[in-house]
Amino acid sequence: MSETFEISEDQEPQSYRPPGMSGCAKAAIGCGVIMVFGSIVTGIAVWYITANAREFGADIAAEMMKNGLIELKLPADQQQRIFARIDEVSQNFKDKKITLEQVGLIFKEIAEGPLMPAGMSLVVERAYLDKSGFEEQEKDAARIAIRRFTHGTIRQMIPEQQVNSVLDTISSVNHENNREFRHPVSDEELRAFVTAAKQAADDADVPEDVPEVNFADEFDKAIDEALSKQTQLFLTPGQNT
Repeated sequence: MSETFEISEDQEPQSYRPPGMSGCAKAAIGCGVIMVFGSIVTGIAVWYITANAREFGADIAAEMMKNGLIELKLPADQQQRIFARIDEVSQNFKDKKITLEQVGLIFKEIAEGPLMPAGMSLVVERAYLDKSGFEEQEKDAARIAIRRFTHGTIRQMIPEQQVNSVLDTISSVNHENNREFRHPVSDEELRAFVTAAKQAADDADVPEDVPEVNFADEFDKAIDEALSKQTQLFLTPGQNT
């Protein structure tokens, strides 16, 4: 993705619409689509920061991100770490230790990096697989396929085009470039997703036994990389990092 991302402190909120945001972004599930990790995290925060005073907007954004992340049902320790990092970014923004542009780069890094499709895969498991008519043995096999696909996505072993092709089995990208998940999804459609996810993992030689994604680690990495990019923008040739 090569789109230009620019936003200033005094920019009108309506002039910036973060990638992945849908008209029903306040709900994790609603409006006939499933709102996933990337939409919740990347979509709401910057809009509210620009739409309100710095402190009030940051508080609203942080709370909405947390509410959205709860839907992922992450392990308690990972959720606590992510919440603490959100609070840190929010406080640093309120204290003017980081700029709105830096916050925007953080959300861009999350939106365009591998964390979002990996989060989508987790939502598929929570929202679809757990409630499907699959027998337990088929569910277990599907979880392995989804875990391998998620690992391959996070590690960028699976090409972006193939990742999107897998997600296309149960979702589509609308004219605003937002991915909308069909809801409900039939068992046949879910099987198509699992088959495509397994094939993508096989093609990328993702091993069968992979660790579960630690979303707190990946969340930290996305923020650190975004802030590192911002720092590099201000370095002139010959300066040391």
